[in-house]
Amino acid sequence: MKRHPHLTPGEFELMEILWPLGEGSVKDVWGKVDPARGLAYTTVMTVLEKMYRKGILSQRKRGKAYLYSPNIKREEALGSILQYLCDVYFQGSREELIRFVETHYKNDTPEPASKTGRDDVTP
Repeated sequence: MKRHPHLTPGEFELMEILWPLGEGSVKDVWGKVDPARGLAYTTVMTVLEKMYRKGILSQRKRGKAYLYSPNIKREEALGSILQYLCDVYFQGSREELIRFVETHYKNDTPEPASKTGRDDVTP
């Protein structure tokens, strides 16, 4: 299995739109981005193009528009993100990562992105 670079939060946000679509144009993806984010059409276009160049997306032309489709599954993307987290912050030790999560997040329930301050993260 080809190893892809981990996704940035902004890339992951766009992938969360593309995975259920299967394939979409910049307009399709941009139309599903939360309007409160205020992302410009050109920003979405640039990020999708960069993801295509990284091998995360496939691209094909339909008329004047390009259609993008995911080359990786959500589980692969999450696995890559966790591996990056493990490698960078836990010296590659999955045991340390698991111990940290168990110690610090034992009874926590996830909060919506709007409460965690993540809504201001741009791609």
